[in-house]
Amino acid sequence: MNLRQLEAFRAVMLSGSVTQAAVALHISQPAVSKLLADLEHQLGFPLFTRSKGVALAVTPEADLFLVEVERNFAGIAALKQAAADIRNASAGTLRVAALPALGVSFLPAVIRTFRSRYPGVTVQLQTRSSSTVRQWIANRQFDIGLATPAREMPGVAMETFLRCAGACVLPTGHPLTDRAVITPPDLEGEPFISLALEDRTRHRIDRVFEDAGVQREVVIETQYAMTICALVLQGLGCSILNPITAHDYVERGLIVRPFRPEVLFEYMLFTSSLRPMSQVTKAFIAVLEEHRTAFVSSRTGGALD
Repeated sequence: MNLRQLEAFRAVMLSGSVTQAAVALHISQPAVSKLLADLEHQLGFPLFTRSKGVALAVTPEADLFLVEVERNFAGIAALKQAAADIRNASAGTLRVAALPALGVSFLPAVIRTFRSRYPGVTVQLQTRSSSTVRQWIANRQFDIGLATPAREMPGVAMETFLRCAGACVLPTGHPLTDRAVITPPDLEGEPFISLALEDRTRHRIDRVFEDAGVQREVVIETQYAMTICALVLQGLGCSILNPITAHDYVERGLIVRPFRPEVLFEYMLFTSSLRPMSQVTKAFIAVLEEHRTAFVSSRTGGALD
């Protein structure tokens, strides 16, 4: 028993004649008759009674058999739809992991756009430290990871996603808010809220001030940029941050100014190198790149690789 035989049987049952079935299947009438005969032989019971000059008569067994055939054809139709959904990235689940700087401030808008284009895809988003994100990708627990740079990892493909210049963030009413650009000497003796020591960008920021011979008063150290923004809004100090997170707090009163010399914040896109990338993953990366380009061109004026 094969699918073509079942298609011939179903076409005859639905159309009521071999002639119409042949037209629907784009084959000859003798070909339909042969398919029916072969199917009956394999089933071991007649599906039609045949009399010369009289149309085929359907047997009770054929009616019973059609019920099962229709059930299976519904399954085949579902498989075809599933294949089309996969091909067109219109169904499935996408697992995304990101460090908070992007997971909280950047990805929500990306996901909104992606969901508007691919409403059948479920997105799972987890926000963790960069080291955890990278390990999840290495373990193939997630499809896409966004995190800070790292050394090469087995089974992980890594490429630069975004490089942008850090900005100085100040509380409302700070004396430096009237300056168009902030430089290290401007922050001499200022209370400063710093990224944690394990953050690589922290060391680049410290070096800029050391090179300038400027002493800051580091009053608070914390891991996450959004925490720094909240602390700056409370008037506890100023800081140098990635502009992605900083701009999310402007409406709450945070003052953001360019900082020179430039301190680059760099974020990488991580995927598994051990399995092919799904169509859903490719579609999401395309939306990521759209939003990245829009952010760099309209907000930061920073460099993009």
